[in-house]
Amino acid sequence: MKEAEILEFVRSSIGSVWALEVLTLVRREPKRAWRFDELVRELRSSPAAIASASELLERVGLIATVDDHACRYEPTTPALDEIGELVQKIYATKPATVIGAIFESSDEKLRTFAAAFKFKK
Repeated sequence: MKEAEILEFVRSSIGSVWALEVLTLVRREPKRAWRFDELVRELRSSPAAIASASELLERVGLIATVDDHACRYEPTTPALDEIGELVQKIYATKPATVIGAIFESSDEKLRTFAAAFKFKK
């Protein structure tokens, strides 16, 4: 896959820097079930941010919830595993590019929302 395709996946599916951080952390030890409190501590985040990021990554098919308070890297397809690997590699070498893709998505959502309130002539 090309970098542009990976960045488009990040833009459309990752949604937050917290989700990106959770993904890269749990992917380092794919057999480990990470408790949410461990993720909060390790990433210096909040329980709400970790819960939201985990839900998003589970919906995308990159992680699986082990029980109500833990998750692990468990992509639902080999293609998603490849995407997870490439996201991690690009993030390691070009963090600003990957984070920028996430914020581009947020900017587009805000523009779409704002456009809904514009009056047409």
